[in-house]
Amino acid sequence: MNDIDVRDAVHKKLLKNYHNDPSTLIVDEMGICVGACRVDIAVLNGSLHGYELKSEKDTLDRLPSQVKYYSAVMDKATLVVSECHLSEAKKLIPDWWGIKVVSKGKRGAINITHERAERRNQNVNPLSLAQLLWKDECLSLLDKWGKLRGNKSKPRHLLWSIVSESIPEKELRDDIRTTLKNRKEWRN
Repeated sequence: MNDIDVRDAVHKKLLKNYHNDPSTLIVDEMGICVGACRVDIAVLNGSLHGYELKSEKDTLDRLPSQVKYYSAVMDKATLVVSECHLSEAKKLIPDWWGIKVVSKGKRGAINITHERAERRNQNVNPLSLAQLLWKDECLSLLDKWGKLRGNKSKPRHLLWSIVSESIPEKELRDDIRTTLKNRKEWRN
């Protein structure tokens, strides 16, 4: 069982209903924290939910840093982990992360079982969240909030700070989810 097997099973079994929901966007390999980390699968709807996949062929070496980056941006996070990594993985993730366990059935099918429900992340970093935006998206949000004046020519890295400091956190989360869902082209 490798990453592609787990990814396919997650899309077909866990995310099936989201794929049929026009108000939901699913992005594979979404870059966060200025490219420091990639979310294996991001689900954007009423929340920003990241899924980190660990097949039996993976190691947990990068999981602590992935937890740090996911925790800066994601409203919710779920670790989809092979049985062989479950015990160690539980020690490395916060209690607000959900856990799904993947195993291979006798006939080769991938089974996914529920281990722990995810809860809402209470510590999203507004600057890290703003860093998901492209420059034109930052300018659009600043315009919406009446903060565009004097900021049009500033570079994106300065706009991120202005956006994160100018928009109340709840509204910032909502605006960024809406912006990302409306984005026409995604860069990989």
